[in-house]
Amino acid sequence: MKVRKVNYRGTTSEILDPIEFEGYEIKSLKHGNTNHVLYRFPSEAHEWEPCWTMDLETAKKGVVKHNAYLKEKGS
Repeated sequence: MKVRKVNYRGTTSEILDPIEFEGYEIKSLKHGNTNHVLYRFPSEAHEWEPCWTMDLETAKKGVVKHNAYLKEKGS
């Protein structure tokens, strides 16, 4: 069996300036292969672990829910 060397042809992702929203820094990047802009936010569905989305409004809603959760937890 002959091993074939494969060269990766994608481009590197570009880290964009973060977005400050309600005291939370939403990180953003431009994906190297798809050119989609991705936003990192805390996800309630994944126990507040950071997740990526292509929709800024989804990221903002996640931040609002996370802040409400922290406020409720602190009370």
